[in-house]
Amino acid sequence: MTDPTQPPAGLTDDGLRAANQAGWNEAAEHHRAHPQFAELLANFARPGFSCLDEVATTRLKMLGVSGQSVAQLCCNNARELLSIRNMGAGRCVGFDFSQAFLDQGRELAAAAGQDLEFVQTEITAIPPGYDENFDLAVMTIGVLGWMPDLSAFFATVARVLKPGGRMFLYEDHPILNMYPDGEQSMPPQPDESYFRSAPYREDSGLDYWSGKSYDAQPVYWTFHKMSDIIMGVVGNGFRIEDFEELPLDIGNRPTFENQPEQLPLSYILIARKGN
Repeated sequence: MTDPTQPPAGLTDDGLRAANQAGWNEAAEHHRAHPQFAELLANFARPGFSCLDEVATTRLKMLGVSGQSVAQLCCNNARELLSIRNMGAGRCVGFDFSQAFLDQGRELAAAAGQDLEFVQTEITAIPPGYDENFDLAVMTIGVLGWMPDLSAFFATVARVLKPGGRMFLYEDHPILNMYPDGEQSMPPQPDESYFRSAPYREDSGLDYWSGKSYDAQPVYWTFHKMSDIIMGVVGNGFRIEDFEELPLDIGNRPTFENQPEQLPLSYILIARKGN
């Protein structure tokens, strides 16, 4: 029997990226119609609004973002980048492969009266004119699984940072890849190996705001172990300055919090370019 979670034979990394780009552009209209987007527009019209949680806000303040040039890789609708701008950051540039989500970012920036730059590009193909432009590169939840080649991704992060610049990564913990979306049993029951190597095929859509499925084209999520992430960072010339695994749900698994058998649900990793 064919496994519906497996990608078709012979699908290349470029094929994965193209499918995922189309999937995110397709999802944009569902997000745009959600009440949460209208709430973001209204909230960003208020000076200084931030959608960042306390953990991210505290760490970013410790880094001293005021006046810094900031890139967000895989910025989606740029709500986090706009929040960082409202914290006093200088030049802010959002990179994403989905033009439709970047258009939503422009709407939010206009509502906030902020001047952000948006660049539609596959992340590892960010134009060389942005090399060594930024003091800080930010990546938030749901980025790394869309990157089939972690080393190429972190090499790009290093490329856009100035010497001594920092990367700020705040992500779902990769152990969550073992558990199905919508899992409610406690303790949660895994249905995948932590060491799965084949990308995971999903064709029920990417509307994570409403959680509703729709007839969507397939997209592909790549499993990366924590060791893959750490070695991808240090292997591309970064020195890790801060790393913490957290029991906090930053995605869509609130029932996983506050359990006697507590899983790590997220992590923060901060690293500096160069030795």
